Amino acid sequence: MEDLEKEVPEVKEDNTSSKSAEASGQKEEKHKKKKKETMEDQLEIISDELKEVKDKYFRALAEMDNYKKRMTDDLKKERTYAAYNLSDKLIDSIEIFDQALNVQTEDPNFKNFLFGFRMIKDMFMNALNQEGVTLINTTVGEIFDPVTEHAVDTSYDETKPENTILKIVKKGYKFKDRLLRPAMVIINIKPKTENNDDPSDETEVPSEDIIA
Repeated sequence: MEDLEKEVPEVKEDNTSSKSAEASGQKEEKHKKKKKETMEDQLEIISDELKEVKDKYFRALAEMDNYKKRMTDDLKKERTYAAYNLSDKLIDSIEIFDQALNVQTEDPNFKNFLFGFRMIKDMFMNALNQEGVTLINTTVGEIFDPVTEHAVDTSYDETKPENTILKIVKKGYKFKDRLLRPAMVIINIKPKTENNDDPSDETEVPSEDIIA
């Protein structure tokens, strides 16, 4: 019996398989961890790209909204001032009628012509008034206003203050809130006097400098 116990070899525990399994598990865990980190990185990149796309999208919406507002404002201005250029051209005809109506005559036939011209001029002016054309209130004797008036010449009347209007050459007009044509006026400006050279200020030439 003792011989049999001696012959049976001592069975040693084999740790190779367990170590291999443990190493495999650790490797798999590292792989999963690395894969998880990679996915998180990708999600972070996708999230950043999504934020950038959303930012560009909202910027595009804001720019489109501003563009629509500008277009709307431009259309309103275009409609508001659509008759501006036509009114500017018709003012020339109004000026011609005014010059014709200022002619003095005793001829009854010519007076009838003038009456007809006045009616046509009033029709033009009524149409322009409906479009927003108004006459600038310029009065002789008032202070010159460079915003609505243009000085075509100057003169001087010592009995009147300087920078006042002496004469209205052409009337001025506004188109709604814009200046259509300034009034052409002559203003009172005192001319500058030139200082004459005083003979006493002349420097005498020394006698020694005079060549005999």
